[in-house]
Amino acid sequence: MSVTYGEPLKPVGVSASARATDDAMGASVTPAVKWWATLGGVVVVFVAYVLIKWVTGPYFKHVPQGPTRVPTWMHLELTAWQIVSWPAALFLLYWFVVRPWIRDRSVGVDGILLIGFSVMWFQDPLSSAGNHWFVYNTSMVNMGSWANSVPWFVGFGQPGAMTSEPILFTPAAYIYMMLIAAAAGCWSMRFAKRRWPRITTAGLVAWCFVFMCVFDFVLEGIVWLPLGIFEYPGGHWGIFPSTYHKYPLNEMFTIAGVFTAIASLRYFTDDKGRMWIERGIDKVRGGAGRKLALRGLAAIGAVQLIMFLGYNVPNTAIGFNSAAWPKDLQKRSYFTNGICGAGTNRLCPGPDVPNMRNGAAYIGANGQVVVPTGKTLPHNVPFAK
Repeated sequence: MSVTYGEPLKPVGVSASARATDDAMGASVTPAVKWWATLGGVVVVFVAYVLIKWVTGPYFKHVPQGPTRVPTWMHLELTAWQIVSWPAALFLLYWFVVRPWIRDRSVGVDGILLIGFSVMWFQDPLSSAGNHWFVYNTSMVNMGSWANSVPWFVGFGQPGAMTSEPILFTPAAYIYMMLIAAAAGCWSMRFAKRRWPRITTAGLVAWCFVFMCVFDFVLEGIVWLPLGIFEYPGGHWGIFPSTYHKYPLNEMFTIAGVFTAIASLRYFTDDKGRMWIERGIDKVRGGAGRKLALRGLAAIGAVQLIMFLGYNVPNTAIGFNSAAWPKDLQKRSYFTNGICGAGTNRLCPGPDVPNMRNGAAYIGANGQVVVPTGKTLPHNVPFAK
């Protein structure tokens, strides 16, 4: 089994003397792979801190689906996704990381990217840091989520009523879907290169972005959202806007940008078939194991930065300015996560509803201001005269 991405970009017009000069200069410069690996190492430590805080704290609690019965067809396919997702992800990790390492003491670009994807799921709930705009189906196996254990996450959440993450689906889905998206994006660029041989690098990337927009519309808008795995009720510029499976264009543009960046990372390799984040790995001292660790950490750092800047930063702004949640979604308790709506005293997000923050006053379902127990509203401070 193999995944073909793109043809390596060969250096053109570089003389032997120029390469010698570059090598001499490179000897005194920290290889890029070390900088990216440092970022990846910081991410891994932070992720471990948050997950330990979550598992040992009060938020590690199941969010129930509520009184609404999940349709039988939905229950069956959600169960199927949870059964097959982890075996699929583990198989890919074995095939692209473990197998080549045991056989050759070497891991290719596909395996390095998979190492990066294996930590990428951590950022999944973070775009709701300021207010809620997306939800998961709580009929899936969950123990809440680590969202409210992240230091800057102020979106409302209580144990058993918060952003949920289906632990048998989300982490694994990031592994196999990011690989599939990277493969699809690189295929689209190879196609464009064959069709228009003189196309520029910028043209290839732009073509890939458009292709990935269509790819995500099919993946999420046509498949995953109607199946009820997760939803984007607070998203903007929605297709199917009145349904529980509204597909917002802000999701299309941001995740297509992430897909494009990752596909480009893999497509535009050097003459040795390595990504630019691996630059300088040959100058690193140590054995194959140390170099593999550096390459893997570099991939973690790169994909985390791509996800954070390309997806979570813009979509956090969407959360702060959530659109009104469709009534078709609000009537299904397995989508409201106990965050808002019937069964709570909180209105679901919308342009006329103040953002929900932990511990802050809010507008109750009857339109009255509700001040949480132990909290006091501040008073205006008069001007000095």
